Amino acid sequence: MNNTKIIAREVPPEVVDFSFFFDDDGIKSAGGENCAVYIPETKNTKGFNADEYNDIVALADNIVDAFDDVGNYYKSYKEAIEDYGIKYTSKKCADLKKWAKKADTSNTDDMAEFLTITTGKKYNCSSFYGYCQGDYCEVVYCEKTYRDEDIEMIGKIYLGCGTEFCIDGCYGFYVLDTIRWESGDKLKNYLAEMYGCNADDLEVEIYTGSHTVVDYTTI
Repeated sequence: MNNTKIIAREVPPEVVDFSFFFDDDGIKSAGGENCAVYIPETKNTKGFNADEYNDIVALADNIVDAFDDVGNYYKSYKEAIEDYGIKYTSKKCADLKKWAKKADTSNTDDMAEFLTITTGKKYNCSSFYGYCQGDYCEVVYCEKTYRDEDIEMIGKIYLGCGTEFCIDGCYGFYVLDTIRWESGDKLKNYLAEMYGCNADDLEVEIYTGSHTVVDYTTI
């Protein structure tokens, strides 16, 4: 009987690479309708799906301006909406008129409302803080597609509040610090669930530090 354990080894913090977490098409538009999550860029961060988000903000700005031009450039709100590629319904038009009167497109809550109106799916916004002053991000997402814990993972990992494990030689198993710090069974069960094995088959090795070995050759 083979009793060999599957090794889950924590990656040293200096070589953890969170960028691979965000290479997943499941959180980009490539993953399908309403799959993209948006982290707007700030003066300290480049954001995630930021170009696409900026395009949505530009569309929202155009709708606000177009509604101001109804009666001048546009004959109706319907014409204004359709000119920017938004499919018209009377409810959508009424909701956009109400939204446009108070909209601040630099506000992520207002943009979540704009996405809710235009897509027909409920969007929300959550904010997260890191460990250092200025470490902050906001995540705009579709409520039907993502659970609260999914968005917490995305926001916290974006801010570097996590660690990476290598399981059976495969890297890219990311764990939030709040789970890592508890260690014990919760961490082992979490890693086993991600890897797809029984927790009893997993042996978890926690990073505690590193040292340099100096070699010499006699000449």
